[in-house]
Amino acid sequence: MSELTGLFQEIEAIGRFSNYGPINQRLERALVREMFGDVGVCVTVCNATLGLMLAIRQAVGAPDPRRRYALMPAFTFAATAQAALWCGLTPLLCDIDPETWLAAPGAEQELVARYGEEIAVMVPCTTFGAPVDFAHYDRMARATGAAVVVDAAAAVGSRDSAGLNLGTGQAWPSVFSMHATKPFATLEGGFVYSADPDRIRDLRVMANFGFASGRSAVMPGLNAKLNEVTAAMGLVQLDRLAAIVAHREALAAAYRAMLPDFSFQRAAIAVQAHVFLPALVPARGRAGRDAVIRRAAAAGIEIGAYYDPHLGAQPYFRQTCRSGPLPVTDAVADRMLSLPLHDTMTVTDVQRIAATLRAIWREIDR
Repeated sequence: MSELTGLFQEIEAIGRFSNYGPINQRLERALVREMFGDVGVCVTVCNATLGLMLAIRQAVGAPDPRRRYALMPAFTFAATAQAALWCGLTPLLCDIDPETWLAAPGAEQELVARYGEEIAVMVPCTTFGAPVDFAHYDRMARATGAAVVVDAAAAVGSRDSAGLNLGTGQAWPSVFSMHATKPFATLEGGFVYSADPDRIRDLRVMANFGFASGRSAVMPGLNAKLNEVTAAMGLVQLDRLAAIVAHREALAAAYRAMLPDFSFQRAAIAVQAHVFLPALVPARGRAGRDAVIRRAAAAGIEIGAYYDPHLGAQPYFRQTCRSGPLPVTDAVADRMLSLPLHDTMTVTDVQRIAATLRAIWREIDR
């Protein structure tokens, strides 16, 4: 494509391919301008998992054996728990709300009452691009002394009524993904946003081996820098993001209208970015859900089941995490479908898929 060709030629002419080069700097400025209304600062990273590792380590500070837990929902991607483990923390898994599928405040409070000041950080997740309640986590942070890092991997393009992306103006860091599966898709990549410039300054140093200047480390670090080629792809995708998100929202609305017996996530947000469309089969739990997936595959429709198994059901995390009761997480995971939704789909495609799913469910449920 012509936009990328021009940027690639510029990169080649400059001869700088990484280390926070000029294209990356341009992308960081554009992200803050276009998504966060010129409020705050961001730093790019080569993927959101490393972004989470950096943000958690920076928020928690030096390891403290008295604060060893990272509170997070069980219904999320493995990267959230893996990042905490790499930071030397034990993920503490809580149940979710049955309608929003976000961490349930009551379940969080139960774990806070039990573990209290042993919790080093809370890691709320913007599940499927839905918003978290920052005021709620501010209150919890004041009550517990824990830090907050938002796993906002799926929320690039999710905007409030003012047209601003989730997290705008918040000092707690939010970590976003630019993975190829996302609406804001590059090869890999991500970025960390905060309204606190000092936090982002430190994260930039940490992402470059802990080097503040020269090659002498002044803090913990690793290599999480975004290369210039991926930054160029980000610049091009940023110009297209609003149209991509709007198209996917139209497809999601068509699914909801055509599948009235299925359950969908409740998200109080003006614009929600969709990687795919999560939905729950009407009944019959895992057996019914699995039957739908098998029969849809036979009809040429590929349907997944994100996040099943949830963190509390995965072998490694059963060994390395602690959790409270997870009845809602279990029930949602058992019924979860991930319906196809991508940039080249049309409403006609959705109509065909929805009609097939209705017919499949009538057969299963009779």
